[in-house]
Amino acid sequence: MISFIISQILGGIALILVCISYFFNKKTFLVFQILSNIFYGAGFVVSSALVTGINVFISTILVIISFVYEEKNKKVPLYYIFIFSVLYIAVGIIFFNDFWDIITIISSIIFTVAVTVENMLTVKYMMMAQNILLMIFGIFNGFYTSAVMDASEMFIIIVSIIEHHIKNIRQKKSIKKYKEEFKHRTLNKENNELHIHRGVK
Repeated sequence: MISFIISQILGGIALILVCISYFFNKKTFLVFQILSNIFYGAGFVVSSALVTGINVFISTILVIISFVYEEKNKKVPLYYIFIFSVLYIAVGIIFFNDFWDIITIISSIIFTVAVTVENMLTVKYMMMAQNILLMIFGIFNGFYTSAVMDASEMFIIIVSIIEHHIKNIRQKKSIKKYKEEFKHRTLNKENNELHIHRGVK
């Protein structure tokens, strides 16, 4: 009972941190992901879901590496995807419990790929896929609070994606309006110059 309560508290802290992360740039996103992963992984370990918990901690190491590369304005080398995927699979083999561990391994690999991607919109879509897998895992394995947290994070991701598209639409409208106004001013200027030229003649 105590481990269950501790797990829920750790998960709740992770939820708050991860939900906040999706409304910032890539660097800030990574900082919040590091913090949330620590609490999130601890919640699984306390509940004896070792493959999931340990792989979350491993993912955290990748996020830290990614943050270092971001600070240097460099891309994360793609070979990290292979290295960490091997680590996830190794943990799965060592602590394998049932079929559901495979789901969490796939989820971790998706997360790894997402961290190496530069485009934040693509990152959000990949994180949504990861959360769907984790939510299914939580529902069928009695981690109901975890499933709720994953569903909440997915909702936040969807909101941030919608927000992104709304900003894009507004930006496109603004650019279109500016182009039309520029074209109109240019035509007026040319007409005025033509009138002046004719007047001089």
